[in-house]
Amino acid sequence: MATGSPYTHVGIIDFDASGTPVVLEAVKTTRATPLDDWITHGEGNDVAIYRLKDLSEAEARAVTDAARSHFGKGYDPYFYQTEDTLYCSELVHIAFRDGMGIDLGQVQTLADLNLDSDAARALIAERWQSHPACSDGQASDAEGCLAILRSEPLVTPQAVAEDARLTRIYTSFP
Repeated sequence: MATGSPYTHVGIIDFDASGTPVVLEAVKTTRATPLDDWITHGEGNDVAIYRLKDLSEAEARAVTDAARSHFGKGYDPYFYQTEDTLYCSELVHIAFRDGMGIDLGQVQTLADLNLDSDAARALIAERWQSHPACSDGQASDAEGCLAILRSEPLVTPQAVAEDARLTRIYTSFP
């Protein structure tokens, strides 16, 4: 809702040792999930697949190796700009940055997103007191925390999908 996009989760497709397609993703922990399972976890089982134009096999391996180097890290429910914990599109952004030296997906701020929906407001109200930038009395309420966070950088699944260097090769979205 905050991005106006149907994309709510993103990962990187790779293959496990047996050749089975997996998605490298940041969820409860950063890990590889079988592609079929990853798709069924999505709303409506819809999926879109994008590929970086002219991506070589060596570049693809460098990106997936960079993503795998973060395996075991916890999920970042705050979309905070650290790499101690990660959210989904942050993992993709970091993997391409570290693997190929490119910034995939436009970096935005929370102020760029639509935070006026009831769902977004409820999430902010639920999480603000434990947010690293607002805890320890740095904000007295959810609105004060949001004022602090508006300039926080983040990369959304939509921002990754809209990167002009990517080509959509498949979608099941209507």
